[in-house]
Amino acid sequence: MKTERIFNVLLALVLALSVGVQLSQAQAKGQAPMPQQNLPAAAALTDQIPIQGRLTDANGIPLNGTYTVTFFVYDAAAGGNPLCGNLDASVEVTNGLFNSTLDLCDLVDAFEGDQMYLGVKVGDDPEMTPRQPIQGVPYAFNLKRGAVIKGADSYLFVPGSAFVKNTDTDTTRWDMQVNGATRVYRGATAGAKYIFIPITLPGVLYGQAVTVKSITIYYKCQNGANNYIAGTSLTKQTAADLYDSIIGDGTDRISNTATSYTLTLTANNMLSSSQGVLGVYLTLAFANDTDYIQIGGVRLTLDHTP
Repeated sequence: MKTERIFNVLLALVLALSVGVQLSQAQAKGQAPMPQQNLPAAAALTDQIPIQGRLTDANGIPLNGTYTVTFFVYDAAAGGNPLCGNLDASVEVTNGLFNSTLDLCDLVDAFEGDQMYLGVKVGDDPEMTPRQPIQGVPYAFNLKRGAVIKGADSYLFVPGSAFVKNTDTDTTRWDMQVNGATRVYRGATAGAKYIFIPITLPGVLYGQAVTVKSITIYYKCQNGANNYIAGTSLTKQTAADLYDSIIGDGTDRISNTATSYTLTLTANNMLSSSQGVLGVYLTLAFANDTDYIQIGGVRLTLDHTP
């Protein structure tokens, strides 16, 4: 039966969130209060939003009976396709009031900060207009246990002063700087030198394995013609005596002004609860013991989306 109706919808998630949904050419009516919901303290949060509505005919008279109501979630106020929808074929309406549930249909990933809209359809009637914006509270689903955290990258910085030399007999010497950088000199023994920069970070963030997307080295050569960075390596420990190479770069870094270079990581770069020990080591080429290589620090770009 094609009937004009007034349909007021309340969305609730922990604290009440109300959204009014109305048929065009009908006047909005007041909304009844949300019923109290008591959940067990240890109950897991579901992907559902309780809904309470008020259904009337075109004259504003509350209806009674059982109705089929379909709810849709859109990413646009008009047009487009529904991203998700669920049908409740047995909505009991008493004096115009009813309760139902909007099932997000695995749509939790859609709540990433973009505006979403609710569409409602009763029986065979056309979908009501206008669609109503879904306000902020349902986005809290992103914080439930096991939720996938998506969005901007995270960054870890390690100062240049955190390095250690290769062996206890290595003659490499250094001067610490007040900004956390270190000026490294060759020392008495000629040849290439190696310095290690330990990395400490969680292998799992927000319940998801961490992916190290890139590594950035901040540095400066006093005289890049003589002393420079000759190699950059990043490894992941797989056992006390084993490791996977994440990257090994042999490009000479010879800048005489403070700068940085970034290496994109694509292999063996996902960490976990059992594999999260990383090691950065730099190969330093020295032609003399008078010119330094200044290591400002290291930055790791982290992605914690599986």
